[in-house]
Amino acid sequence: MLDEALTKYPASALTHLDLACGTGYAIEYFEERGFRSTGVDASLPMLAVARKRASRLVTGDFAALPFRRSFARITCLYDSLNHLQSREELTAAFANVRHVMDETSLFLFDMNHPDIYPTVWGMRDPYVSTGADHHLEIATKYRRREKRGYGLVTGWAKLPNGERVDIRETHEQRAWSEREISSCLRDGGLEIVEVADFDPFNEIESLDAGGVKLFFVCRRLPATQ
Repeated sequence: MLDEALTKYPASALTHLDLACGTGYAIEYFEERGFRSTGVDASLPMLAVARKRASRLVTGDFAALPFRRSFARITCLYDSLNHLQSREELTAAFANVRHVMDETSLFLFDMNHPDIYPTVWGMRDPYVSTGADHHLEIATKYRRREKRGYGLVTGWAKLPNGERVDIRETHEQRAWSEREISSCLRDGGLEIVEVADFDPFNEIESLDAGGVKLFFVCRRLPATQ
């Protein structure tokens, strides 16, 4: 999706900001294509890993982006925005993104298709992956009335240096419809250029769902709108 977007909408300036950058995969991707990338994340452990891939990293979150400049391309990937729980939070995040955009900037982000939550997050049995270097179990539940998905990730993994680490994480996401996302974007001062369904794992045929992920390309609304 990023390949297609960068080809269809070439950037005149090669500056890139990755929100919720995690361990820096998107930063690496953009810098390989000539961009000067900056990553921001609220997790210090994540940023410690990202430093192996990127040098320009900042601690921060959606609520207060620590920048006074604009970026040509801004990304927020791996359904990070689904972790925002309320309309107020999502709208505020979009408004903060607008503050680091100019008239030529584009904001590229993905969110989970809402059908995924009752179908995948609502599965009765946990997802299990095991091998010589890891064992992972992901137990999930979905509360339809609240539009909330909950996940518990447990297990262990071996690092490249042979060290074994235990894993126990909790996750909570909200199912957002395309209509809700569009409304929050507009209230945050952004408009959709393009939105596309995509299926990164080629799993739609095995799911009772209308889609897997939604990928958005957005720009600033003019100040008068």
